[in-house]
Amino acid sequence: MSEMSGLLNIVAIISVFLFIAVLFYKQANEQIEILQITAERLGELPTMYSERSPIIISDYLTPTLGSEAELQKREHIMQIEVAPQVSLRTLLASGAKDFHFSNETAEFLAKESGLDIWFSHHLYKSLLPSPYTSFIYSSAVSLWPYGRGLFKTTAFQTIFMPTQGCAILTLMLPKMLPYLPLKWIGRKFGSLTMQDTPLLNQIQFMEIKLRRGNLLILPAHLIVDIRSEVGPVPGLEPSWTFIAEIHHPISRLA
Repeated sequence: MSEMSGLLNIVAIISVFLFIAVLFYKQANEQIEILQITAERLGELPTMYSERSPIIISDYLTPTLGSEAELQKREHIMQIEVAPQVSLRTLLASGAKDFHFSNETAEFLAKESGLDIWFSHHLYKSLLPSPYTSFIYSSAVSLWPYGRGLFKTTAFQTIFMPTQGCAILTLMLPKMLPYLPLKWIGRKFGSLTMQDTPLLNQIQFMEIKLRRGNLLILPAHLIVDIRSEVGPVPGLEPSWTFIAEIHHPISRLA
């Protein structure tokens, strides 16, 4: 009986610890301050993470993977069905840039493009806070053609890397959530109107342009939208964006 009581006490202590850890993890900054470093200073990231601010890494040598031209060479990828009776090849040929890709499709593209293996072997370990605690971390990757609708970062750190074109990321603090419509997840930020978002003009946001060679690292709890740069230049190629989430056990629970 005493053994059972001791076990219950241990479980209770662990539960309280996890509850407190999750509450602490859900705290977010009240303002957005952008930090910047070059690729040769990746070793400084662990100390920068404590600021819980977005970090831009410039001059990073990105692989020639995950572009539309590169994937067009892979017939089994082009034949995947992204909608009923609509293949990826058909969709890309139609220029349907407002199409909403599913998480499953984006994860498939990241793995089949080779970006999954590239990330795990060349970048992942450089982003961890410490090699001594690497065993508690895990990652999830995805590749998004054209863009991605609104979502909230939940990972310890989320990395964004354009594989082609220029990606424009709209960032908002979690305090903007009450101003968004109830069904905001997956919506394009540019599609919000005064009809479904009456306080649209009260939403405060920041935009960051990312081109190949630049990476953006975001802490948890920011609201993000990704779209392709649109300009007067004919033939401006749409952006494709690789996203990698680095999780620890607390971020998985939050």
